[in-house]
This record gives sequence, C-alpha cells and structure tokens, in this order.
Amino acid sequence: MERYEIAYSQAEESFVIPAEAVKTGGISLAIGFFDGVHLGHAEVVRRAVEQARERGQTPAVLTFDPHPRVVLGKDQYHTVLTPFPGKLELFETLGVEMALVLTFTPDFSQVSAERFVRDLLVPLGVGTAVVGFDFRFGHRGLGDAGLMSRASGSAIDVQVVEPVYLSGAKVSSTRIRELLDAGRCEEASQLLGRPFEVQGTVVHGRALGRQLGFPTANLELASPYFIPRYGVYAVTVTGEGIAAPLGGVINVGLRPTVDKPGGEPKLEVHLFDFSGDLYGKRLTVRFQSFLRPEMKFDSLDALIAQIGRDADEARKTLSVSDSRIS
Repeated sequence: MERYEIAYSQAEESFVIPAEAVKTGGISLAIGFFDGVHLGHAEVVRRAVEQARERGQTPAVLTFDPHPRVVLGKDQYHTVLTPFPGKLELFETLGVEMALVLTFTPDFSQVSAERFVRDLLVPLGVGTAVVGFDFRFGHRGLGDAGLMSRASGSAIDVQVVEPVYLSGAKVSSTRIRELLDAGRCEEASQLLGRPFEVQGTVVHGRALGRQLGFPTANLELASPYFIPRYGVYAVTVTGEGIAAPLGGVINVGLRPTVDKPGGEPKLEVHLFDFSGDLYGKRLTVRFQSFLRPEMKFDSLDALIAQIGRDADEARKTLSVSDSRIS
C-alpha cells in the first residue's frame, strides 16, 4: 500500500500534496480518523474500495495524525483503540491501495470546510468520497456531506454510510471503550470485528512473578493504548520469540498486593507452556475473556493460589474458544 504525507502550510495558505498521490482515473476516498477501524469504519472503507473497482478509481483512505482532540487541547492524554501503524495494516487488508496521512495542526484546524474541499480534495482528483453518517470537517466542524458535494461543484460523488448495528446497539468507538472499561472484552471484540489487542516490548521488572512460580513478561506499550478495566484476562499472544500463538493470562492494573498505592498501570503476561528469554522482544496480546477484577490479597500465598486458579480458568476458557473457532 502506498502512503503519502499531506501537510497544510499556513505561510503559503495551501496544502502540500505529493505529485504521486494524484492518480490517473481519480480516487475513491474514505475519510475519517477511524480509531479502532471497527465494523462501522470497515463498512466506510469497503464502500470506497467497491466504488473504486466499479469506476476504475484508486481505492484510498484519508486519515489524520495526531488525533485532533490532542492538537486542540481537548484531551491532553488521548488514548487509542488502534495505533496508527495498526490502522494502516487494517486498511490494507480491506483493499486500500493508498493511504493519505494529513498532519493535523492548529493551523489546519482553522481551514474552512470549503477550502478543504477546494484546495485538497479537488486537486487530489477525488471522484468519490465515502464518509460515515456523523462525519464533520473543516473549521468548527461546519462541513458535512452536502457541503462537500456543493463545494466541489458536484465533481465529487459523496456517499454517506449509515451506522452499523450489532445486537441492537450502534457500533462506535465510544461504545467499544465503554465495554472495555467494564471488562466486557468479548462484546468489544464483536464490535471491532477482531479481538482487542495491544502491542509492546518486554522489559525488565522486579521478577516477582518468577519468584511466585508464575514468570511474567512485563509489557511496555508501543502506543498510548486505551487501557481496559483493571483485572485478569485470558489472552492469546504472538510475537518475536514465539513460534506459534500461545495462551496465557494478563494482569492489568496497579498490583495492590505487592506495590504501594499510585503509579502507572502495569501489564504482566504469563504464557502457558513457554520457556525462553523474551526481553526486548515485541509481543501482541489479544484479550479473549475477562476473568476477574484486580484485588488486594492478605498474603502472597493467597495471591499465588488465586493466580493458579486464574491460569486454570484461562486454559479452560481458551480451550472452549478454540473449539468454537474450529
């Protein structure tokens, strides 16, 4: 998949567009931030890909980095369901051939919706634009699908994808966050269309898990992921140093039994049937099932006993999941 960076120059009051991004035959463009690339987002991208094939256009996505809320000071510590590299990988699996990445800056936030269409979309050669039902753009979010069509002089066929519902609930990034915050990772995974996952590098810790008889890999996250409810989960793990996907348990939280109050949440993974050195290796952890909330135990012996029960329950849970898949 081709990737091109687009920037807005306040000094020149124009967009800097790589010449290679302007395609002969035009572009069918899905536009959005697409945090999570959930089922609703996937429908927007698929529609753009389908239209591209029907019309002989290049299937493309226009997305933004960093998140507008961070740039505008509305959310200093914004977290994501799917980090930027992961989004690009998912776009490619959906059939996208070109990703246009627009750097979101305070200057760009002042660009009117009309200028966004006239000075960016039209010069790009966008023939089809596909957006979600709630998509807004331009300064103060005043632009919508109708304005996009009018500002282009009807040169752009703007298509709006209606919301996707699953089990009676609208699929949205907000809903997925709410489910993860409640520990309902199976339901969140259904809305995502895949298990919720995090990626990170294994770093040295206090080796307490090894002392307790359950060696753990301490994960330093690669991106500012949204952290699900503190507790213990059954997970599957892939990555460097692991020949095939492995089951395990992860503890997400503050480790109240062994650590002082406060501090940042830790993610510690215990892998089943594995021995080896994972320090410095990059792992992907997929959350399959919530087992229990994090709790403080009266003694290390009580903690060890509970970890053993967690591992047994996780093995059973993952075994059932595997049998359903097969």
